[in-house]
Amino acid sequence: MEFLCYMILVVIHILLLAGLSFYLIFVSKKKEPLLSTGFFPALSQSPKNLKLPINLILFFSFLLFLLLPLTAGLSLFLKTDGNVLVVIFFIIWAYNWSKYVFLRE
Repeated sequence: MEFLCYMILVVIHILLLAGLSFYLIFVSKKKEPLLSTGFFPALSQSPKNLKLPINLILFFSFLLFLLLPLTAGLSLFLKTDGNVLVVIFFIIWAYNWSKYVFLRE
């Protein structure tokens, strides 16, 4: 029963990420040209101006993207020793993506 609850959490996480991504791709592209400056520069500037809805959605979808391995991994390996590897993988994943997006290294 617990496994089913964790899988539902993972499915909700993936659906929320997919919904926000599709909103950014299809709906907001018609309203505001997000990709006129490029996706990664817009993402790196989004935390500075979270009052705009497009920046809030962009930053929240990036946070969901960063947390996806942690959500999926801990739901599968919660009662095993594999959760240590999941947390280590998440730290590496989040550090590399954050470094690439915000510091452009």
